[in-house]
Amino acid sequence: MLQKAGIAKRPFAPASITGFELIIAPHANLVESGDGVVYGILANMTHVELIQLYQTHRIKLTDTPYLPEAVMVHTRGGKMLPAMVYMAATEMSGKPDPEYLQLMADAARNYGFPKWYQDRIASFST
Repeated sequence: MLQKAGIAKRPFAPASITGFELIIAPHANLVESGDGVVYGILANMTHVELIQLYQTHRIKLTDTPYLPEAVMVHTRGGKMLPAMVYMAATEMSGKPDPEYLQLMADAARNYGFPKWYQDRIASFST
């Protein structure tokens, strides 16, 4: 998805956050959930790239704004690091786009996210 937004490929680090749940309706979003765990990737991005992704490219997908939220992430190496995640400012609804969902499923598999989490992503296709 980053490549589609014109963001240059670079190394990414898998990570997770607790207290949230993944929702895809029709695009990915995080919602607070006490027992939840969400997996994703850490990426060092410039301000210009964040604007490109969350303003310019996002408009092609949805008119729902995504806003930054500070969180602590857990790396595979057991470190906790501060990070920013972007969450939809309003609740979204709708069926996920199959191509979008496939990109998410491929990323989850390629980064070795747990099987239950890959199944969670796949569950949005039904």
